[in-house]
Amino acid sequence: MFENSSLQSYSLEEQQFSAWLTTPLGRAYMAQEQIGLAQLMPRAFGHYSVYLGLNAQLSATLESPIKYAMALTANPSLGGHTLMDPHQLPVATESIDLVVMQHVLDMSNNPHQVLREAARIVQTGGRLVITGFNPYGPWGLWRWLRLRRGAPWRAQFLARSRLKDWLALLNFGDFDIKPVYDCSPSKMRIQTWLPWLIQPLSAGYVLCAVKQETRVHLLKTHWARRSVKAKFGLAGATQQNGHTHQKTTGDK
Repeated sequence: MFENSSLQSYSLEEQQFSAWLTTPLGRAYMAQEQIGLAQLMPRAFGHYSVYLGLNAQLSATLESPIKYAMALTANPSLGGHTLMDPHQLPVATESIDLVVMQHVLDMSNNPHQVLREAARIVQTGGRLVITGFNPYGPWGLWRWLRLRRGAPWRAQFLARSRLKDWLALLNFGDFDIKPVYDCSPSKMRIQTWLPWLIQPLSAGYVLCAVKQETRVHLLKTHWARRSVKAKFGLAGATQQNGHTHQKTTGDK
């Protein structure tokens, strides 16, 4: 069993993050994040989807080809369908077509374990969508300089490149990353003609990855081709090199 301290820490963070969502900055940011998620949902397919973390219940209502959706949270005040421990998900292995994690890695003190659990329940060809904060944008700079306190500034702020490396080790690929800003689209007109400069300065991101098929490589057993020579007194076939005795009519 995973230590209850990790679950208690995550539950407390989730509660404080949900309080931040009621602030003007939190509402503006999460509105942009929901737009990014809505753009990815039509690409998903299958039968079952699971939404974890902040806004899980709201995100589970996004339009998607997947019919059955379940929202899991660690705090009952967030209104999820059921409670969960992100470090030990109560879901069967490779049974889910789409898993959406909204800042779950940001709020956990063991993001590796959380990511492994999410990867475990995604079946081959399924999608894993992760939202997080950008450590190299303005928010990351404020966090590094300790200019802001509390949630979300004490979150993990995992870099997109780092997260892609972790996912690649878990057999995920076909990455699609969308930036998330902390303002409305009307204030981001510069993005339409200068995205290469604006995107690295985003406050956060929405990352989508597809679980790849596991390929088994068979190793050729060269040693099996070798003939086994008889040893320890076991007789083997021998060939006589002398002249063969031929029976003639004169022999008796």
